[in-house]
Amino acid sequence: MVFWKNEKDVEVYSPPGHEGTFNRRLVGPAEGIKHLEVIIGEMEPGGLADPHLHEDIEQIMYILSGKMHAIIEGEEAYLSTGDIVWIPKNAMHDIRNTGDENLRFVLMYSPQKVKG
Repeated sequence: MVFWKNEKDVEVYSPPGHEGTFNRRLVGPAEGIKHLEVIIGEMEPGGLADPHLHEDIEQIMYILSGKMHAIIEGEEAYLSTGDIVWIPKNAMHDIRNTGDENLRFVLMYSPQKVKG
């Protein structure tokens, strides 16, 4: 079994309910990890995630570069490089790229959003 890879070798996908968003699932079920999923996300300027919630999933986002507008359970913030965002189970959230460059972030789900 291999225990490493480069993000450039991972297939890109666009999650439903998101515009201008491109993710790469780095670590999850395919790697034998059972309780955590790690993704590199990239959102184009003006890109967004429509308001939604995850009933059984906790989510953490660490911003690598760019500018984010986040609304979580009615709390609003403008965030940028080095900021971290956590979204508890059942928390309504809305994420947007408010900058003029791509927003890049590490996204972690526990348990995994996608079972495999």
